[in-house]
Amino acid sequence: MSLYEFTKSDEPNFIWNSYNAARDMGCIIESEIQEVSPNMRYEVSEIVGRSGELNETFGDYEAYDLPIKDITIPYDKLHDVKKWLRGSGRLITHNDLDKYRECICMMGKPIDFQNEWGFFYTFDIVFRCQPFRRKVNETPIPIVSGSNFFHDPGQEKSKPYLEITSKGGTIELQIADKKLTVLNTLAGLVTVDNEKGKVMQAGAPLFTKGDWLENDSEQSSISIKGNFSDAKLFVRSVWL
Repeated sequence: MSLYEFTKSDEPNFIWNSYNAARDMGCIIESEIQEVSPNMRYEVSEIVGRSGELNETFGDYEAYDLPIKDITIPYDKLHDVKKWLRGSGRLITHNDLDKYRECICMMGKPIDFQNEWGFFYTFDIVFRCQPFRRKVNETPIPIVSGSNFFHDPGQEKSKPYLEITSKGGTIELQIADKKLTVLNTLAGLVTVDNEKGKVMQAGAPLFTKGDWLENDSEQSSISIKGNFSDAKLFVRSVWL
């Protein structure tokens, strides 16, 4: 069976950590799932002798709460649902099936399950979401030595992820004016995570110099130099 079975754009449903709420847990969701966009984070300062406030932002966004209300489950599914709706993971909603949010389930207070006549339970759930949505099952782009063009359909700056099969030595990467040099690689797989600011090989961090890569253009290019046999680019486009 497909993960997306019983998931239609006009029927409230969600997928949490690879379990389909309707198909796998018997959930009936009576209220539409909201569409929530994150707020840009501002630092507000008041200055003596100046009217009003000084608002400053560095272009980053706040996390937010996504409530899903009026959920009904069969009486015998209670323990399965309790085990399922906890911790952190990926959330996909019926109205945006090709993207996921990184969330924590019900942070801050317990879930209140109401017993309805001994036949079913009703409850609400809240997911604490990171600000950006990302593409489900992103397909990596093969890249070769030199310049490589790519398309970024996202709404905000993306911070790419790369997998490089190195033959050893230094590897240079560049997008626009951001240049990153990975020093002293060995033969084998090197991963470059620009969002987390990490370059790893065989479980150990590698030294780098320069800037972490980011992209803010729909049509862009990445250049790669060094001694390697294979390289893949994950654009990591983001949506609000």
